[in-house]
Amino acid sequence: MSGKHEPPTKRSFYFSVATSTVRFAIIVALVVGGVVLIGKAFPDASGGLANNGITSPTPSQSPTTKPTKPPKTSPSPQVQGVRIAVYNGSSVTGLASDTATKLQDTYGYVPNPIANAPSPVSQTTLYYRNAQDQVEAQYIADNFFKGLAVKMAPLDASSNVPKSVQVAIYLGTDYAATKH
Repeated sequence: MSGKHEPPTKRSFYFSVATSTVRFAIIVALVVGGVVLIGKAFPDASGGLANNGITSPTPSQSPTTKPTKPPKTSPSPQVQGVRIAVYNGSSVTGLASDTATKLQDTYGYVPNPIANAPSPVSQTTLYYRNAQDQVEAQYIADNFFKGLAVKMAPLDASSNVPKSVQVAIYLGTDYAATKH
């Protein structure tokens, strides 16, 4: 029977369907593989793969060899041994002396001088010489004068406060009112 075509049989029909199915599966596999390959080559802005819904894991960060700077923190107050001046700007006798004694006994401040302010003071004010002394002044305001709206300002170089004083405290009538 050479040269003649034979009529199709059931076997040839099944063989044809099987071959077509295998071809279809191979084509689907190639298309899916191509989409994955293209997605890896061109990731979208969100870091996932483009148009295929599959996301790749993010690579882990390798440790850096650059030394990191420690976080910037505020300097802490020295407290012990800080030289303060206490001036009474109220009409309450002995207020500066009593306050200086409490500051010395409680915190270890060194009060010198203790005197009356040259003029009345309504709001207690702490004057500081430099940035480190401002930390000391803030500590006094926050811990000793709790609940009092203390004013803080840099100490004028032309003031009559001795140069050795780091924080000058001018007690006002507001502080005197809390003591009596």
